[in-house]
Amino acid sequence: MSSSPPDAKQRLLEAAIQEFALHGYDHGTVRRICGKADVNVNAVKYYFEDKKGLYIEAVKEAHRARHRSMAPSGFIPPGDSPEIAPEIRLQGFIRQMVAMAMSAQDRIDHKHLLIFREMADPSEATQDIVHEFIRPHFERLNDILKQLLPEETPEGDRHMFAFSVVGQCMHYKMAGPIINMLVSPQELQALTADRVAEHIYQVITAAIQQRKQADSA
Repeated sequence: MSSSPPDAKQRLLEAAIQEFALHGYDHGTVRRICGKADVNVNAVKYYFEDKKGLYIEAVKEAHRARHRSMAPSGFIPPGDSPEIAPEIRLQGFIRQMVAMAMSAQDRIDHKHLLIFREMADPSEATQDIVHEFIRPHFERLNDILKQLLPEETPEGDRHMFAFSVVGQCMHYKMAGPIINMLVSPQELQALTADRVAEHIYQVITAAIQQRKQADSA
């Protein structure tokens, strides 16, 4: 093999993403992965210790690839900070999440497939994903909502607002194929990321306003 070690490791990750996306962890095999990557089976132990280690890194690499695909803007808009009006920050957060969700509807993409599998049936890998990718965004969203909701709003209620934001955005990722079957091609074409993001923003801000009115009554 003429490839340098970093190339071999990356080939292993790419082959593992494809194998685990198509067959899952239990039915995916190290032998097939190594065959696709054109490396010796001992390379898995060298780079990742074992099959589980390879799987965890493959899932993390799939998520990293999704975040890299958001470049150059990134998931967090440039210049985002607590000093910016929370309404603008919320709008930016929703727009980015919807864009990511709607661009991930291609289930032929092995990275997307692997992420779908992991979210539907979480494994040990999910703990790392939550720590590295999901929690930072969740905390950022909660920081935004804390500025928008009444000061006395319980933390659990604020979390439900956050879950509502994420749930509405991710619906267009998880239910994309079903949406295609429910509406006409013309209506589907009109469901642009910008239109969906604005709709979700209006729904959430209306709920926040209702909460403010209820708390001040």
